[in-house]
Amino acid sequence: MIRWGVIAGIVLVLGALVWLVTLSPVFRVHDVTVQGTELLSGDEVLLAARVVPDSRMIALEVGDIETRVAELPAVRDVEVSRDLPSTVVIDVTERSIVFQRVEAGTFQWVDDQGVIFSTSAEPVADVLQVVTASEDQRVLQDVAEVVSRIPPPLLPRVELVQAKAVDRITLELSEGDLVVWGSAEQSELKADVLEALLSVEAQVYDVSAPSNPTTR
Repeated sequence: MIRWGVIAGIVLVLGALVWLVTLSPVFRVHDVTVQGTELLSGDEVLLAARVVPDSRMIALEVGDIETRVAELPAVRDVEVSRDLPSTVVIDVTERSIVFQRVEAGTFQWVDDQGVIFSTSAEPVADVLQVVTASEDQRVLQDVAEVVSRIPPPLLPRVELVQAKAVDRITLELSEGDLVVWGSAEQSELKADVLEALLSVEAQVYDVSAPSNPTTR
C-alpha cells in the first residue's frame, strides 16, 4: 500500500508539473525584454524577433528568434534566453563604427568586419572618412584593419583614406602629404615603420613594402 501510494504521489506530481509547464497560463510568454541597444530601438528588435505573445515558454524556438534578430544590419551578436516563468530576454550586441565610407553625399558606417550597418546624412565626429571603389566586404574589412593600425600621433593629420583596390590603400594627410599603405597585410609592421618614418620631412611616405620604406 505504501509503495503504491508513493507511486501514485509521484504520478500526480509529474502530472501537475506537465500541466503547469504545458497547459497552465503561468509558463507562457507575457513579456519580452530587449537589452543592449543604442542604434536600434526596442520596437525594431521586437518586430524582427516575432515572439508570439502567450506562446508556451517550453516551445519557444530560441535559435529561430536569434537568427531573425541577427539579420538586422546593426546586430553583431544576439542571445535569447528564458527568464522563467514568463519573460523572454533578447540581449543584443551592436556593431561599432570603425570608419565612415563616403558615398553620394551620405556616410556609411562600417565595422571591423567590413559590414555597412548604418547610414547618416552628416559625418560622425572623430571618425575617419574613407572613399572606396566599391562596397566589397573584403575591401572594407581591409580598410578597417588599416584604419585601426594608424599610429595615434598621426590620426589628427589624416583627412581622408582612399582604397582604389585591396592593395591600393592611401592616407591623405593635411598640407597635401600622402601615405602609401598598399594592402592591409603586415599593417602592424607598417604602422611601426611609418611612425619612425614620420621623423623625416617628406611629402610622400611609402610603407607598402615595410622592409624597404621610402620617402620623397
